Amino acid sequence: MTEEELQTRVIENIRGLRKDRGLSQEHLADKADISRQMMNDIEGRRRWLTKGTLVKLANALDVDVYEFFIPSKNESPAAKSSYEAITKKVIGQVRDAVCGTLSKFEA
Repeated sequence: MTEEELQTRVIENIRGLRKDRGLSQEHLADKADISRQMMNDIEGRRRWLTKGTLVKLANALDVDVYEFFIPSKNESPAAKSSYEAITKKVIGQVRDAVCGTLSKFEA
């Protein structure tokens, strides 16, 4: 993944979450306590987000920051497939770790 692809993913996710909540750029900017111009520049790919701005936007959208990095609905099937495979593997590892820990208490 390139930096440009990452930026596209994050911006598309922010835009999608904003629209899902019925917010305009201006309303989200106000909720996140950032300038309206900054919000416009972010969605227009003229400005990259700082860590602080990511946190402000996540709080304003009531999501965890990591959700901005999840492949969006518009990404290629290959990207979605990779994400799903990684997700399944992580879930399996967590399940195995929890089961292993619980089995120690049963013994």
